[in-house]
Amino acid sequence: MNTTINTNKGAETSAKTALRYSTAILDAPWPTGQRGTLGAGRHYPLMTIEQIRGLPIPDLMAENAHLYMWCYPATRALAEEIMRGWGFEFKDEFVWGKDQMGLGQYFRHAHETLLLGVKGKLTFRFHGQRSFAMLPRQDHSHKPEEVHIMIQRCSPGPYLELFARRPFPGWHVWGNEVTSDIRVLGYPVPSDARFEEVADV
Repeated sequence: MNTTINTNKGAETSAKTALRYSTAILDAPWPTGQRGTLGAGRHYPLMTIEQIRGLPIPDLMAENAHLYMWCYPATRALAEEIMRGWGFEFKDEFVWGKDQMGLGQYFRHAHETLLLGVKGKLTFRFHGQRSFAMLPRQDHSHKPEEVHIMIQRCSPGPYLELFARRPFPGWHVWGNEVTSDIRVLGYPVPSDARFEEVADV
């Protein structure tokens, strides 16, 4: 799987020579339990597990890197497994507590979990960070901006957000709902056209 990145010079660069990210956050559109009338499939296209597993995360990340991956109870074990397949060892988790109950087949869920995976040796810069915070809900699947700030406090850049909903200062982004800074071949997003326009110049 190849990736290209939009550089400051407006040219495309192959994954072999492109910027490698030290820290990334990923909010995959999990299909598990999300296809019903109340599921996330009402809000955005879902991916299969194999599509998520096939993301070229190793090509995007530096040799020493931190990967933060959102999951919920039904995808927790699977997220750890996929993370290992990308070369990251699960180390810890952060829990986002919500002020409103959600769905659940057993407990009514009021949290989401952010897994931390580590590849190689990269300094975790702040050991005073708590593993839980109550943060406000916004629109569907909109993760709190406070999490980006927390990650920047704990992990070095450069930073990449995959499946981003909006730009954030100091981060490169990729996804259906943003003007992406990179292109992931085989995973088209609407802003890919800008890379083709650059190539035609």
